[in-house]
Amino acid sequence: MKKLLDILKKAVSTVTSWIKSNGIEGVLGLLAGCVLWIMGYKIWAGFSLGVFFTRNWDLLKNKVLSK
Repeated sequence: MKKLLDILKKAVSTVTSWIKSNGIEGVLGLLAGCVLWIMGYKIWAGFSLGVFFTRNWDLLKNKVLSK
């Protein structure tokens, strides 16, 4: 049981740090993209998801370049 709790704590910590590093643009881009996709607005969803993926690409690029 303790091991499961440790895994859950680590998962929550990872998600929280991802949200903080991604910023409001990335998180809202993901949410808006998913909602628009479900509603059938695939072109607008593409723009929203593009913002999300661009933000994550910048985070990944900076992480790789810093090493």
